[in-house]
Amino acid sequence: MTRIRFPSLALAAGLLLSACETDAPAPTPTPTPVPTPTPTPTPTPTPTPGPVTLSSSFAAGFDGWQANYADYVPGEEASIDFLSGHEQLPQPLDAGAGVFLASHNRADDVFMYLWRPVTGLVPNRRYRIDLTVAFATNAPPGCRGTGGPPGEGVYLKAGASPREPANVIENARVMPNFDKGDQSEGATEVVVIGDFAQALPGDCRAAPYERKTLSTGAQAPYATSDSVGRLWLVVGTDSGYEGITRIYFLAVAATLTPA
Repeated sequence: MTRIRFPSLALAAGLLLSACETDAPAPTPTPTPVPTPTPTPTPTPTPTPGPVTLSSSFAAGFDGWQANYADYVPGEEASIDFLSGHEQLPQPLDAGAGVFLASHNRADDVFMYLWRPVTGLVPNRRYRIDLTVAFATNAPPGCRGTGGPPGEGVYLKAGASPREPANVIENARVMPNFDKGDQSEGATEVVVIGDFAQALPGDCRAAPYERKTLSTGAQAPYATSDSVGRLWLVVGTDSGYEGITRIYFLAVAATLTPA
């Protein structure tokens, strides 16, 4: 038997297989992932500092306050006879005690004051200083006195110092190291809040003590805290009356508000 070969058929099958392999679609490339950008964090807003309050009653003692006096010529200390302390209030005031300051103003300018530090403030921040001062006075209005009346001629002052109060020699006088103004005039950090006079006329020679309260009000001073967040509150009397003044401080309330 003669075998018949079919070369053309084998060749056609090979070409067909080759064509199938050639026409197959190329594999789809895997896409390179695009990194998601890290979102920028929203900054946390700095909290607004709030007011700082302080309330001192002198019923039990000085409550952290210290006493001093200034605005006189060196060498006058003995004649001024400055005194301070804590004692029972004079009659007819209610039973209780207070801090007293007393002096004989022979220099026509004696400044008696109490001061106390306040901490925990924002460093180097400007604050409005609102103060209310309760005290006792024995000076009726309308009385006469050398240099000025014993009531209206003694000015109550309040404010704050950006440095710890101390006395320095300035223009040959003993002065506080903060600006208090002069008598009826205040300054930027310490202002006049009223005077020592009682509400109603009375016996100019022997008037009984009565309570009085004064506040800084609309003329509240401003002061800037130091680098560690401190200010020093100041309350006192600036006298033009050339006589003896004895004041009893009963309480002080302060609110320091960031400006």
